Amino acid sequence: MDAARPGMRVGRHPFGTVVKQLRVVVSSTRPGRIGPKVAQWVAERAPGAEWEVELVDLTSLPFLDEDDMPRNGNYAKPHTKRWAREVFEADAVVVVTPQYNRSFPAPIKNAVDYLFAEWHAKPVALVGYGWTGASEATADLARVFGHVKAHVVGEVGLTFTKDLSPEGEMHLTDERRDETDALLRRLGVAADEAADGVEDGVAEVTVG
Repeated sequence: MDAARPGMRVGRHPFGTVVKQLRVVVSSTRPGRIGPKVAQWVAERAPGAEWEVELVDLTSLPFLDEDDMPRNGNYAKPHTKRWAREVFEADAVVVVTPQYNRSFPAPIKNAVDYLFAEWHAKPVALVGYGWTGASEATADLARVFGHVKAHVVGEVGLTFTKDLSPEGEMHLTDERRDETDALLRRLGVAADEAADGVEDGVAEVTVG
């Protein structure tokens, strides 16, 4: 998580509006990847008055190496604790993913598998990119997130040549921009509802 700044807390807009924490996760770790460019574009679409955004890079997260099962929450490794804190402190997460061989890349599956309770009811949005808009990748990823009980609010697919180039030059249509903005609005509503549930004592995470 090279871009991570551990310990970030929910801030407040100068005018008193609560600013939610958004993590935009770059799924690909491949040399020459364009994921950071896509993630940066997504981050810039998030309204600054509503979100404080941070890009999270998975290149420094090794393959799962904890002795205990994630559902027990007994994290021993520093990188696991950093990743768990990133997810726990986020009000919502956007996962930006390419499509490799008709599914998502291994690093994001590994990142999901590291944790358990931190994903419970976490609002998640998926942004795929590739020749087919990464539709199979986002569909598979939605099932994985559903298994750990995250709240997937939807997905957007960006297609090479129509929305961006294979080199990561972004030239999206108005339609795709509108879809992305709508996805972020749904994510914001889900984050607000999750926060209200916690405050009311309704949302409860059970580990065991």
